[in-house]
Amino acid sequence: MNFILYLNIPTAINSIHLMTQERETYSHLMVEAQAGSSVSYHNLLSKISITLSKFLSRRIYLVDDREDVLQEILIAIHNSRHTYLPSKPFHPWMYAIAKNILYKYYKKVNQQYSRFVEIEMNQLVSNNEIQSNQKEKADKIMLLIQNLPKKQRDIVSMLKIQGFSVKDVSLKLRLSEANVRVIAHRGYQTIRMRMENEN
Repeated sequence: MNFILYLNIPTAINSIHLMTQERETYSHLMVEAQAGSSVSYHNLLSKISITLSKFLSRRIYLVDDREDVLQEILIAIHNSRHTYLPSKPFHPWMYAIAKNILYKYYKKVNQQYSRFVEIEMNQLVSNNEIQSNQKEKADKIMLLIQNLPKKQRDIVSMLKIQGFSVKDVSLKLRLSEANVRVIAHRGYQTIRMRMENEN
């Protein structure tokens, strides 16, 4: 056991060394970019795009949204590049911008979907839509839920069949509440469209 730990120490040191080197490289490239080097600036954007993509992949489930947010962050970094102080570390400055854009994304998603997501399924199975053939339509909805893509199926089932809250689903699936709402809403839209197509 001690021997294994001993073997891992050089690996950990190398990893820390590489991270430190990377951070210094980013700072150096940014300073050169501020001085007018377009090559350094292009190189910096290429490198931070990879770093930020990894950062966003753990926080935004939807690929299209992730790409949009990444572009917004890169634009914000471009517009704020004159505010970077060469004497300060680059990464905290970069992540402060990234987190600000990410917060705006979550806020926007919540505003867009919070009014609709919670009532979508209720409308699908409301008395206005299901009257004499209530059981038939309810069975159809259950079948449509089962035919959703896995992530949508799991979330819609947990919210509307098992009775979990958005917060519970978020914790269980390790997704943000905003992502749960977005995925659920897309599932509801799919069900509604398929039902309308069949009618």
